[in-house]
Amino acid sequence: MITEVLCTDREQLVSRIADRCEEKLNHILENNSEAGLIVPGGTTPAPAFELLSRKNIDWQNIFVTPSDERWIETTDENSNQYLINNSLLINNASSAHLIPLKNSHLNVKDGQAETENALSQLPLPNAVTMLGMGPDGHFASLFPNTPQINEALDLSSAVKSIPIDASGCPVAGEYTERLSLTLTALLNSQLVMLFITGQDKLNIIRKAIEIKPSVELPVSILLSQTNTDVEIYWAE
Repeated sequence: MITEVLCTDREQLVSRIADRCEEKLNHILENNSEAGLIVPGGTTPAPAFELLSRKNIDWQNIFVTPSDERWIETTDENSNQYLINNSLLINNASSAHLIPLKNSHLNVKDGQAETENALSQLPLPNAVTMLGMGPDGHFASLFPNTPQINEALDLSSAVKSIPIDASGCPVAGEYTERLSLTLTALLNSQLVMLFITGQDKLNIIRKAIEIKPSVELPVSILLSQTNTDVEIYWAE
């Protein structure tokens, strides 16, 4: 099921995201000893992370992992792990457990097996998968027209992570060597929260819901599946 939550401004957007995530995590912990939380990178999530980090959650039993990662040093400000460490795993959330995607291997193909093993620590299904979306309809690092996109979006795949070569993808910027969770890993959650800003991205969502699902617009495949509920949070 797809639910749209249209907010009056970005302050309300951040508040609704943090409150909903808190609610879901606490609900899962009522009946489970641990809960998993997948979170995105980018600039939009930081205020929501900071607010979420102050919530009254049993953070020592929460396992956090990025939805994707640039294969760069995690001390680099462009690293998603850097964002998570400095915006989410602070305040009350400082006791949460981070499962990183990046490891010491020099390239993503060599490091993927180690990451796949590390991801086995996630308590499944995850409580929440939080995602952003780019102007090309990508989420995590599942960009259209990458060589790996069909495999990454395969709903029958048992692989949790996949190396992504984002060369030639304009919105990927200079960091084209990436590791992303696959669609099946992202959907192995009680809830997917997709948050976006701006009318252009809302138009993309509306188009993705209407068209036949296609790897040319990856979010259309996310929104067409019926296994995991998706809540879309939007503000101008």
